[in-house]
Amino acid sequence: MNTKIKQGILAFPIVLFAINSYAQEKKHLNFLYIFPDEYRSQAMSFWDDPEFKGALRTKQDPVETPTIDSLAHQGVVFTNCTSVHPVSSPHRAMLMSGMYPHQNGVEDVNCYKGRTQGLHDNIECFTDVLAKAGYETAYIGKTHWERTEPLFNKIGNYIGTTKAPGGHYANAYDTYIPEGPGRHSNKYWFQHVKDSHMDAWSYSNQPSLVDGKKDGEMCDRPGFTPQVEADIIINYLKNTVNQRDTSKPFSLFWGINPPHPPYESPKYCPPEYFKFYKDMPLEKLLSRPNVDISKRPEIEMDARVYFSLVRGVDHEIGRVIDALKELGLDENTVVVFSSDHGEMMGSFGATGKNKIQEESFVVPFIVRAPKLFKPRLEDLQISTVDIMPTFLDLLGLKDMIPKSVEGEDYANGLLTGDYNGKKPISALFLNMYCKGVRTERYSYRVDKEGTYALYDNVKDPYQLHSLKLNEIPKEKVHLLQTELGQWLEKANDGWARKKIHLNLIKY
Repeated sequence: MNTKIKQGILAFPIVLFAINSYAQEKKHLNFLYIFPDEYRSQAMSFWDDPEFKGALRTKQDPVETPTIDSLAHQGVVFTNCTSVHPVSSPHRAMLMSGMYPHQNGVEDVNCYKGRTQGLHDNIECFTDVLAKAGYETAYIGKTHWERTEPLFNKIGNYIGTTKAPGGHYANAYDTYIPEGPGRHSNKYWFQHVKDSHMDAWSYSNQPSLVDGKKDGEMCDRPGFTPQVEADIIINYLKNTVNQRDTSKPFSLFWGINPPHPPYESPKYCPPEYFKFYKDMPLEKLLSRPNVDISKRPEIEMDARVYFSLVRGVDHEIGRVIDALKELGLDENTVVVFSSDHGEMMGSFGATGKNKIQEESFVVPFIVRAPKLFKPRLEDLQISTVDIMPTFLDLLGLKDMIPKSVEGEDYANGLLTGDYNGKKPISALFLNMYCKGVRTERYSYRVDKEGTYALYDNVKDPYQLHSLKLNEIPKEKVHLLQTELGQWLEKANDGWARKKIHLNLIKY
């Protein structure tokens, strides 16, 4: 990392305005949380801008993301944000609850038909607190935290029972969430179900959004899903049909499905975006040295469609950001851009997520909040469970953070630079087959079988070579193994309870 960026990160404490003024302002801030699915941190074009040179240790992807670039230049760019369990359902359950997987009901894998995983309804979640605090709450897009059950008829209408005409699944993965505790106090509701970017199924408690259908009746509505959702959000912001009480602040979570798969064919993205990547030379398309296309030649098409979807997502986010500005809401709205996990996109011949490699585990995290922060780079290792408590505090709701929350509240540190000794030196990685920990320097993974992998992310930023433990200083080994043990105990993970692999993890 270059000297200029180091100075930017270390230039604390930062006090942007008087604390009393902040206390008054933050109670009235709107909150917009945007998180496209499977959006990798490398797929943002601002990394090559002079202000950010060196912050990304590897090459960025061949993308153009003007909207995200603008947010980055106006906000705080986190360089070490990680997804504790980089898979859709576990991440979303942690984001909403501030709790680790073993406690929140979504442990190990995605919500899927035949599985018991599902976010517990009785947890006081992020949006429950916002609603209690007087926010107008809205959720638009993909959810994927609800237990998947056969409570639908053959055409996808919610019946609420497995008895006929119920007994069918709306979708194998993500499923419709009916009115009630599963929506966690989101008042304005529009849900896209099914991993189809051009013709997903829609459900809403607003009949005008689903061709006049009732809440729970499936609407097969064509259109690029981010565009459909952006239209709905823009109208919500404009309050075209009194969708919200404008005397109250709003919170809006926007779960965009692309650039999540499928992307094996151009038909899965609009042609106006695919044209930019259709004929891009392979050496430019996949230029990272850890990409091995020989193992999976189809990765070439995957990359062309993936980057096309990235461009399309950026465009639609831009329309929403423009609407905020036009309506005079941009200065008073905290905008967060992030993702539930990354995408390997050919690295080591793999696609997908659920790996400790940087392409999967490290996620974008940009916060534009003109009343809270000046633009800067931030090296805090914030993780999924920390988002809820940190932002509730930033919005003036510290006293309302539920006792059930297990993540850390970093609001004061982000505002003043004083983390009161709580700034983490590592981040926890979980999945069903392995556990790991990442520091600024190393990534260390212990597998179910008792093997391990160790990467030096500074000397080997593409993680091409796994080291032996005796190849790094003993004190670094001790730190990694101790940090991993402590994180697993905090998360009440099964490995910690059973003291798995004591030779590789220090509990």
